[in-house]
Amino acid sequence: LTRLIARARVRGQEHLTALHGPVIFAPNHQSHFDTPCILAALPGRYRYHAAVAMWKEFFDPHFHPERHSRMEWLGNSILYWVLALFFNAFPLPQTESGAGGSLRYLGSLVSKGWSVLYFPEGARTEAGEIQPFQPGIGLIASKLHVPVVPVRIRGVEKIMHRGQHFPRPGRVEIAFGTPMELDGEDYATLAKRIEHAVREL
Repeated sequence: LTRLIARARVRGQEHLTALHGPVIFAPNHQSHFDTPCILAALPGRYRYHAAVAMWKEFFDPHFHPERHSRMEWLGNSILYWVLALFFNAFPLPQTESGAGGSLRYLGSLVSKGWSVLYFPEGARTEAGEIQPFQPGIGLIASKLHVPVVPVRIRGVEKIMHRGQHFPRPGRVEIAFGTPMELDGEDYATLAKRIEHAVREL
């Protein structure tokens, strides 16, 4: 269904052929339709073993229904379970207080052979621009000790802009970069290295 809506030109798949084991895919973020586009472009051995990190705060009505109306809770909860069911999505808090538990969960996923799709910007684009990558991707990459694959997507914001509720057909481009091995505790600098690699694709 994704391929019927988004006609994709995919580059850099040769960077994935030599990889063995789990990786972190780190793309720029344009649309809610990014995830299906990226998964559709992956080879099967990664597509069916990729868990997608989604910001827990976006699903505040699901986790804290007492703060929201019944309709907000219902719509948000339906979206949460649809993403969990179809895209192996899991909630990841943006706050530092949840970092320890998140790292443990990510570590358990990786140890079981799952790769992680993680959007380092933390927000969708307005007009295709790339926003600064947050230090969280540097922390995760350094602590999990798995390769990071930079991913550049173009055109997805025209298929489903952040103000749209339904996608419209169009062309997109997805480029996979050279896997990166990252180490160290300067997480902001590591995040900038990944961001630079994505911008260069």
